[in-house]
Amino acid sequence: MAKKVNLPMELGQLRALLKEAQRYSQPERERSIFAVAGRGYFENPTTDLLAFFLDPSKDHGLGDCFLNALLACLPNAERLSPSLRKPPQREVATHKGNRIDLVLSGDGWDLVLENKIFHGQVNPFADYERYAEHELNDGERRLLYVVLSPSGKSARQSWQGLSYAQLIDAIRQQLGQRLVAQPLDKWQVFARDFLLHLENITVEQAMDANAINFVFENLHQINKLTRLKDQVIDALDRKVLAKLEAEVPGYQRYTRRHNWKNGPALRYASNNWKTWSDVVLYLSGASEVMKPSVRVYLCDVDTVLAERGKAFFAENQSKTWSEGKGNSILAFSWGMESYNEQAVLDLVTEKMQLLMEFESQIRPQFSGNQ
Repeated sequence: MAKKVNLPMELGQLRALLKEAQRYSQPERERSIFAVAGRGYFENPTTDLLAFFLDPSKDHGLGDCFLNALLACLPNAERLSPSLRKPPQREVATHKGNRIDLVLSGDGWDLVLENKIFHGQVNPFADYERYAEHELNDGERRLLYVVLSPSGKSARQSWQGLSYAQLIDAIRQQLGQRLVAQPLDKWQVFARDFLLHLENITVEQAMDANAINFVFENLHQINKLTRLKDQVIDALDRKVLAKLEAEVPGYQRYTRRHNWKNGPALRYASNNWKTWSDVVLYLSGASEVMKPSVRVYLCDVDTVLAERGKAFFAENQSKTWSEGKGNSILAFSWGMESYNEQAVLDLVTEKMQLLMEFESQIRPQFSGNQ
């Protein structure tokens, strides 16, 4: 008689919980070229770019789009001219050695701006004001103080708080109007990607209060569901290893596990290999129907070994690519449209049998030949 498995929850409850959780999923945000390039989160380079676009005289060809949008966001600034009498000044040093992020000298006005990519506002605002009153302004022009931040709040009453969300929206409106009159060019594309970057790093994606409540109210059940998932993956892992040891001559158990973006990746190699080549079972939950795939990674391959590997593994049903430093890893993938345990076990075993032959016979024969 089969042993009864005690599930942590009734399956009906699990399904209901998962269905309700779908209502609170957060969509992925589009990446900008700045995010792809890497470290673009710091205030200085961000303010440098902002100063560039705020200057109507620069060769971006966008005129006063950014400057007009900034002034439009400030109270009682509708009469201020969106033009500068001199270029924006960055990192302006006060008499005490403090540095103002950005100073804009306009036609009949001066604007002192502190750019806060993150939330903290620990700045010597009083020193900034003294410097601005004595060095920047002659008493006849209007003097404005602005803190640009994710929250749009100012820690000092005399400084106007401005949120990135408000500024980004105003600039996009200006760019949209300009696009009607002028064809799209590289600077407009660059500016729009810069705004996307600013939005991604400064505009808070406020988590729906209902989503927060759902997680906290169901945290106990969610933890049980997570444990159930781990138990299922562990059981599958044991079955794979048992089949490999039973059906692959010479196989010596070696396994690792990773959590890839959309699901777990179970990696299998033989402990008597000198390379990190392996067979990977990837259980992707990217779509509503879980679609497993089996991959083979041939590591440390030169030109000759890569060609032998392609002849050995590549077929119509597989995808092939290279990765790693110097394309030293050759990879193959076989996808499945749905999960079938026996088909998965058979496919992993089949690829491990081939990989065992490649590592134990082909690699020693052809390794190092060019």
